[in-house]
Amino acid sequence: MLDDDYWGSVVSEITLIDELNATALDGIEDFSHLESIFYFDKVSDEKIQYGTKHPQNNQQYPKVGIFAQRGKNRPNKPGAASVEFIKRYGKTLIVKGVDDIDGTPVTDIKPVMCKFLPLTGVKQPL
Repeated sequence: MLDDDYWGSVVSEITLIDELNATALDGIEDFSHLESIFYFDKVSDEKIQYGTKHPQNNQQYPKVGIFAQRGKNRPNKPGAASVEFIKRYGKTLIVKGVDDIDGTPVTDIKPVMCKFLPLTGVKQPL
């Protein structure tokens, strides 16, 4: 079983639903990284966090609100991961580093583009 964190080396497949044509992915091979937007459908409503907690359940980290961390137990259950694009065949993408589990619905895929990255240094406390 995989831990909730540190999925950076996991290789996964993302396959478009039947209603989407493979041409929706045309040109994606020109990008090295993609943003995978998904829905944490396996998170039960009882586990949703509305207050503070220790990120990654690590007591060494200070408690912070759910919107100041990347935990999965979020209101509305959204998830996002920047993944490395490996290859495409037809309607399927092979990617590395996604942090959802098998069968998780991917709601959108976007290319990572330099002009949309932060223009200044990124600051984080951990």
